[in-house]
Amino acid sequence: MKIGILGAGPAGIFAALKVRNITMNDIYLFDANPRVGKKFSVTGSGRCNITNLNILPDSYFSFEPANLKSIFDRYSPMNIRKVLDDFGIPTVATDDGWVYPLSYSANNVVQILRDHLICHNVHLVEDTKVTTIDYQKNEFVLTMDNQREKFYCSRLVVASGGKAYPQLRADTSILKDIEKMGIQTIPFRPALVPVELSEKTFLPIVGVRMDAEIQLYKSNQLIRKNTGNIIFTDCGLNGPGIMNLSHLIDPGNEKTYAICVNFLPENARQIIENLYEKNQKFPYHYRSIYLSFLPEKVVDFFFERWELSKNSVCSEIKPGNLQEHLKDLQSIKNEVRSVKGYKFAQASAGGISLSEIDLNTMQSKKISGLFFAGEILDITGPCGGFNLHWAIASGIIAGESISV
Repeated sequence: MKIGILGAGPAGIFAALKVRNITMNDIYLFDANPRVGKKFSVTGSGRCNITNLNILPDSYFSFEPANLKSIFDRYSPMNIRKVLDDFGIPTVATDDGWVYPLSYSANNVVQILRDHLICHNVHLVEDTKVTTIDYQKNEFVLTMDNQREKFYCSRLVVASGGKAYPQLRADTSILKDIEKMGIQTIPFRPALVPVELSEKTFLPIVGVRMDAEIQLYKSNQLIRKNTGNIIFTDCGLNGPGIMNLSHLIDPGNEKTYAICVNFLPENARQIIENLYEKNQKFPYHYRSIYLSFLPEKVVDFFFERWELSKNSVCSEIKPGNLQEHLKDLQSIKNEVRSVKGYKFAQASAGGISLSEIDLNTMQSKKISGLFFAGEILDITGPCGGFNLHWAIASGIIAGESISV
């Protein structure tokens, strides 16, 4: 029996290795790039943030929500780390739960996995784009851009990814043939991507990186908020704090959205109020209270905004003025101009609808022998190894199921 796997990213690679671990069927792994794992090799800024200790089913977004608990029960961060360790890829976790290979090199991980594919006689069909998929008489027929003969297989895993990283030959054109088979797809949109703002309010603090709460509004209604690290850019905001919300912004309707930055998340406001009360009767610099929580550049930005001298002391600040300042720190709102495109996106949202597959096997409910894994499915996680974890877990499940 021939098995075809379309896409040699993490999902396709782990699907192939899992199949080979169970059966001796002929496995063909196709990829449009000159070498397998091209996108894999740039993950985590090249350091390969491969999973996260804080992964939960609720961490993931899909346009048609599904129960993912059984998947992450079977393939928890501990399970994935064990799989990696068995392949000679030991891992290390940071204090906040982000997991990396001990080498801190995505390229090293790809080379190790490629060696396993070759040693286990997986046929690597590199630098080859599959242009069409037909389903005829219980067989899948693949047409390739550089070969005259068609490829026939009885089982097929589609793990060709989403639209992020077009510079690495990301291509979702094959979905047109999937849709012809009657399988429903959801339009893609950029995810984990910087957001551009309409106003230049934050130009004085460009380059500042800090933790803040980001609130996303649509038509003046709060739809989601998230606390995380953000970077102020000359166009708007970057960093996990905003990127983890970017997939919720509908391309083409960006101007109905707005971003509110809360510079004092959690209990910071209460602590500032306490510090003010403690020093209200003394010539204690009012600016020093804010320096306890905020970068100096941000403090100076607000003092200019409030038209306050850096030498202002607490005894000069009325309680009412304090409350106005705290409100401002928590409520600067800017309209969204746009989200950056797929070239700047770490992932994409949308793809094969989860209602179309059996999540226990990753097999299509309509076409027997057709499996899906990774980013081509409508599942998107936040920054921090969540999407790589999903790709590996779904690839393993597909490979495990295709071998039955």
